[in-house]
Amino acid sequence: MIAVDPQIIERVRARKSRRRSLVLRYRNQNKLAFLVHSFNRIRNIDSLYAGLKRLGKHELIVCDDGSIDGSLEKWTSLLDEPNDFLLRANDLHEIRLTDRAIRFARAEIVCLVQDDDHIPDGTEWLQTALARFKSHPKLAVLGGFMGFQGFDPNPTKSRPVWGETEFRFVHHVNIGPYFIRRSAYQALGGWDYSFSRPGEPGICFDNELCLRAWCQGYQVGYSFIPFKGPAGHYSLDGGTVLFDGATRRTNQMRNQRKIFDMYSGDTERLDTLVAEANRSLNRPVARS
Repeated sequence: MIAVDPQIIERVRARKSRRRSLVLRYRNQNKLAFLVHSFNRIRNIDSLYAGLKRLGKHELIVCDDGSIDGSLEKWTSLLDEPNDFLLRANDLHEIRLTDRAIRFARAEIVCLVQDDDHIPDGTEWLQTALARFKSHPKLAVLGGFMGFQGFDPNPTKSRPVWGETEFRFVHHVNIGPYFIRRSAYQALGGWDYSFSRPGEPGICFDNELCLRAWCQGYQVGYSFIPFKGPAGHYSLDGGTVLFDGATRRTNQMRNQRKIFDMYSGDTERLDTLVAEANRSLNRPVARS
């Protein structure tokens, strides 16, 4: 047996003593977990971390997906609270890594955040989002970036909802923010891994879960939250757009065909379910 260095023993004891003196304690269960997928975006980490911490005592799970720009070390230096977690993978991409993290979370609601997001000031937007899940027990997903009123594999043929803050039900939404009721996610079986091979993007995987949710008795809602700037503005300068644009385009075309094959037979049913849900809000929405 290799003996432990006595200096390490003293350092560990000192650290344990210091942590016992802190006010913060580990929480077995949380109302909300923020889940950040991080990939070589070190310049935004300080702002992102500070913005999330301003929102209160929530679980924070960061998934570093093989960054080589110092992001891993940066997150390691910041995540020092009892309900902070850092998961490390080697460029698996969002489907596989966030699926593991969602199942790892100990919170009723999980909010997916991307590494280029900017957290809005104040907390009203967050409290309003969480209240939606209380008011609508069948709500599985709530999107805050873009929603789509109608289903078509080509987004230009669906009716985008981008910037409207008043809550409505929609056919599908994309990340992020992307709030998920964790129990619904598990009941639905999670992301469909066939939308992405390891290391590839999974264009439409977030939209597909929404369509599956409607088909299995859940609901999907939308209310704009400016994580990516003002409505109508989104800078495509990160992720696979920057690092592997050709693979992204190939994946997008394949998955648009795939999602159409999966749900083209449910179009009228989806239209009816969404329209009925909106009528319950006294807010009729025309079909696409």
